[in-house]
Amino acid sequence: MPQYNVLIAAEYIDLNPDVKQEMFLRIEEHGFEKIPTVSAAWELACEANDETDAKDRALDAFVNVCRTYPFELRLVVQCGTSQVLRRKKKFEP
Repeated sequence: MPQYNVLIAAEYIDLNPDVKQEMFLRIEEHGFEKIPTVSAAWELACEANDETDAKDRALDAFVNVCRTYPFELRLVVQCGTSQVLRRKKKFEP
């Protein structure tokens, strides 16, 4: 399977700053690399059948890490030349 780099830009609404740092560590533990020039952007090298599949896999992995905390998450996900995904998720306690 080919490998794709997926870019995820996130906005965290109503998330405690201390919890945010803990979550950032958990995201990195799951293979995401922090992009240092953007405050909330991540990249994941992902094996997938195509760009759309890579975006779906990265999005699922990212959301699964974040869902532990109660807040609203807004995402933009991009891979290669395929369509940009925009998602909004709200996690309840």
